[in-house]
Amino acid sequence: MSLIARHATPADIPALMRMKAALLASEDSLHVGVGSEDDWRRDGFGPMPKFQALVAEVAGVAAGMAIFSKRGFPGWGGSAFFLHDLYVDEAYRRRGCARALMAQLAIEAQVQNAAFIELTVNADNGAREFYRRMGFDHVSHCMTYIAAQPTLRSLATGEAA
Repeated sequence: MSLIARHATPADIPALMRMKAALLASEDSLHVGVGSEDDWRRDGFGPMPKFQALVAEVAGVAAGMAIFSKRGFPGWGGSAFFLHDLYVDEAYRRRGCARALMAQLAIEAQVQNAAFIELTVNADNGAREFYRRMGFDHVSHCMTYIAAQPTLRSLATGEAA
């Protein structure tokens, strides 16, 4: 089996979209996946990209992806990477694809002088053990909060409590 992890290119957009849809379906969140191919091209490969993507390729087939972005922290000497999505097609799981993607992400973090890689994961997600094996630590004193629509509208108009 020939396995490589590489930077995604615009030619990978259909595969990235397919894998993102599969990931959203597994999370019962397909309703939020409304990005078009043009959105992916602009946001991932345009002049001001919002994210970067890696692809795990097995014998020429896109089998997995890692989507991440660089984040800055005021007052820090470096930046961090936020791993938005790590996904491997079911047929290719347990073949080293996720490990190869994480290794390539770590290389990118080194090259771009990132201080750390951050991710969030659902408490019931079995991937938590994988992340532990990869050396990630759970930061128990940090909690994630989000404000999404319609809360953002309420907050913006001063209606939030």
